[in-house]
Amino acid sequence: MVELNFEEYFYMYMPSMILVVGAIVILLANAFAHYFSRSTSLSLSLIFLIASCLFCFSVGHVLYVSNRTHIVEIIILVASFWFVFLTFSKYRFVEFQTPEFYPLYLLSVAGFMIMVNANNLILVFLGLELGSLPLSVLIAFNRRIYGIEAGIKYFLASALASVFFILGILFFYLYSGDFHINASIVYYKETLQHESIFRILLILFGISFMFAGIGFKISLVPWHTWMPDVYEGSNPVLAGYVSIVPKIAGFAVFTSMFGVLFNTDVSTQGYVENLLKIFIFITITIPNIMALLQRDIKRMLAFSSISHSGFALACIYLGSFDTLVLYWILFLITNLGAFATLWVNKPQNFHARFDYSLERFSGFGKKKPIIALGLAFFMIVLAGIPPFSIFWGKIFIVSVALERGEIVLAFVMMINSAIAACYYLKPIVAMFFKPPLIGKEEYEDNATLPIKMIIFGCVVLCVGSIFVVSYFFEYIPLLNI
Repeated sequence: MVELNFEEYFYMYMPSMILVVGAIVILLANAFAHYFSRSTSLSLSLIFLIASCLFCFSVGHVLYVSNRTHIVEIIILVASFWFVFLTFSKYRFVEFQTPEFYPLYLLSVAGFMIMVNANNLILVFLGLELGSLPLSVLIAFNRRIYGIEAGIKYFLASALASVFFILGILFFYLYSGDFHINASIVYYKETLQHESIFRILLILFGISFMFAGIGFKISLVPWHTWMPDVYEGSNPVLAGYVSIVPKIAGFAVFTSMFGVLFNTDVSTQGYVENLLKIFIFITITIPNIMALLQRDIKRMLAFSSISHSGFALACIYLGSFDTLVLYWILFLITNLGAFATLWVNKPQNFHARFDYSLERFSGFGKKKPIIALGLAFFMIVLAGIPPFSIFWGKIFIVSVALERGEIVLAFVMMINSAIAACYYLKPIVAMFFKPPLIGKEEYEDNATLPIKMIIFGCVVLCVGSIFVVSYFFEYIPLLNI
């Protein structure tokens, strides 16, 4: 039996525990307050997120976590901070006026932090549940019927992910008698060296089910079908959060558990590597084609996000986790700006189903030229147009693929980048080249000074992304698998 080192576990999981304590404090504060104050709950949430982030830089925490885990923790906390900051909007939406919203938000972030820190499969599962269940409730807080539908779908997708992951843990434990991830890495490497077909099937079933469980979280094809509906039913704040935080946590766990399986030497590739490559191809390509057919900007961004997951998975396949982290930082900057720009334009009851339909943005450039220019800019950045942020992320992935001799993979990524440019231009065409709709041209300004500052900061970082890239490679330790 492995003896637990209390000091090690204390420093490893204290950032997550700070968030859990913060959730309890906010819940009790709202329970005993005479009336609910959104400003107080938001301020307390930001304080605990900052406290958790500061603890991540403490000597004790840095000593007991890997460089890879540390940088992913920072991405999760920074993304969570800025997305919850967007709730400080001009209009008081019902989901942000609910006292339970802020404690549940902190619990969700804490769950994904536990996932990243976990050194055994049970803790990964605990983090998966703690991160997903509160998030399904947060999505359902949207008073529109599609918000409730989105919450239910996210809950069901999370439940399916949990079932697959539990089955994977079961098969793996039957094989190894151990829940430790480091032990799993050893067994993965030695799978094909055993003579017993029964034992080989046990470990392969375990790998397959855990792969599917995490595939739900990072929205790989064919486990991606929940994501467009969740985006559609969520407000832009939570849609942006779902596009960044759960995925980077899932990719970190995926790398820890499966990264050693993938051999980038073309001459010695086995069926596992070829199978993963197929997943990469379909995850990049199919959502891109589906995005071309969408009539709603949020659904279009959902399919785009799935395609971006394919690019991130390619980084793991290529054995370059530092490129994955860089790509996700650039994606965070761009997505934060894009969803913040959508958020400042409060939706009217324009469409029975879609809040951000392309038709609604016809002639938008004449009504709100500044917001339209901002949205157009972020569409151009997401399309990978040089010299902005996503372009550098994709160029580094393609460069690594070419260095590894993966010519076909690099070609598929470049072709899909060209396809993506087509659907990202559709909102720009609608805003600046189509006439406004008669009688349906009202737009409500939901902007506050903090949200405007976030958008401006994202624009600056996207324009100066080459400096972000230079800083990353100069000061961030190498994170290769």
